[in-house]
Amino acid sequence: MWEACSKTGEEKEKAIEEAAQLLKFLEEEIKGKKFFGGENIGLVDISANFIGYWFGIIQELVGVELLTKEKYPNLCEWIDGYINDGFVKDNLPPNDKMTEALVKALVQMSSSVCFWIVHVALCSNNIRISFS
Repeated sequence: MWEACSKTGEEKEKAIEEAAQLLKFLEEEIKGKKFFGGENIGLVDISANFIGYWFGIIQELVGVELLTKEKYPNLCEWIDGYINDGFVKDNLPPNDKMTEALVKALVQMSSSVCFWIVHVALCSNNIRISFS
């Protein structure tokens, strides 16, 4: 899924197709359940934290719409339930703080091309980050 947001051209299209297959699998697995293990958060839910919490932020930053309510309604319902669960909500930082931390981490670890992609996406969404 990360490659679907970070690659370009043919590589990006291939990564989007692969990510869509994985998301479809998860969509079917969560169908009819509140959480992957049933009524309570379990190990699979915690393992899927990247999808439940991080991926929405990354999609927003890079301007990709891969995981949408129209395509994956069950998975998006799980995401809403997961991030709004009292325990999860109390232990994850707010989206704006995580977005800022993620942008800073991407800038530190990535190429200047990635920095400019993120920078343009942030500016187009009127998001300003201080790097001091």
